[in-house]
Amino acid sequence: METPEAESYFRDLYELGFDPSIPLEEKITQAISVGRDRLSVQYGVLSYTGEGEYEVIGSTIESGDYAAGTVYDVDTTWCRHVIDSQEILAVADAGDSQYRDDIAREETNLQCYIGAPILVDGEVYGTLCYSGNEPREAPFTDDEKRFVRLLSRWIGYELEREKHYATLDAQNERLDEFAGVLTHDLRNPLTAARGYTELVSERVADDDAEHLKTALASLDRMETLITETLALARDGADVGERDAVQLGTVAESAWATVQPEGTLVVESDREISADRTRLQQLFENLFRNADEHCGDTVTVTVRARADGFSVTDDGPGLPADIAGSLFDGNFDADGLGLGLLIVERVVSGHGWDGQVDVENGTQFTFTGVGNAANTVQQSPVTTPANGDS
Repeated sequence: METPEAESYFRDLYELGFDPSIPLEEKITQAISVGRDRLSVQYGVLSYTGEGEYEVIGSTIESGDYAAGTVYDVDTTWCRHVIDSQEILAVADAGDSQYRDDIAREETNLQCYIGAPILVDGEVYGTLCYSGNEPREAPFTDDEKRFVRLLSRWIGYELEREKHYATLDAQNERLDEFAGVLTHDLRNPLTAARGYTELVSERVADDDAEHLKTALASLDRMETLITETLALARDGADVGERDAVQLGTVAESAWATVQPEGTLVVESDREISADRTRLQQLFENLFRNADEHCGDTVTVTVRARADGFSVTDDGPGLPADIAGSLFDGNFDADGLGLGLLIVERVVSGHGWDGQVDVENGTQFTFTGVGNAANTVQQSPVTTPANGDS
């Protein structure tokens, strides 16, 4: 059973991580201060040691030695023991311990110390430590050690997440550059080729014009491939922030964008937590696939489920081997373009699960979808071909 003291420590940790609007730097400052106050010592310091030196990243000391931004020889610090062992170190009275002759006692004049490693992606980033110029009257308790250990892990997690977001931003910036090059270097020549081909097709005999129509269709296909490749490049990674979106509204917007033949039926609706743009991409590619392979009388039905949603068409059904390879990492887009691969990436990017049933038409079922509301609204909405009313 946890002691009241332990419960108060864990409440501190919970409150630190609860508000996502607080910037990381402010969270770390709060964490260092909370630990110092809870342990009743003079100092709290977060260090970075990745470059072989001891750089103070955050500190309760506002100026002078061991203030934020100062750098020291790591071999003269108490933290070198933590870095070497990757374990917590607690010394209540350095003069009455095995560390009485340690160089850190002489160099830092710290007589009590407790510190834990900060790990980022499995590597030592630095340390979180608390210390004082006077010995503690009592040894550090197990609850205090556990508190420092958990606090260091929480800071490591926050730093790791910040690092991953920075990496993702850099990747997205490079992808945007790639997209600009792709758009300019491929789409511009395509536009010129289409324009000249259309011009010539108006001036030649009907037989030759048919050949030029085939060329135009090939140019259109190239444009589609460029668009789909860009979608995969930009949106293949994990989804970050999500919003509450209305399933039926996004489906109808996608239908209006694709303008397929056939009919869309939103049989039941709900709010879900998703990236709206990428959810619309999922719908657009499913609708485009149904339009291309099911004919102009196809009916596509969107249904909300308690744990997600489904999209069903009444066409002939995907080939069983293609359906079986979707959502298991083995899907081969050859023969069907990149549309279904984009669907797979959108699903995996959200962390959802996907399944395909081809017994009666084709039904895509997506589960593990985050709730934005618990109500499934049973109010069918029908959108005819091309959005006509």
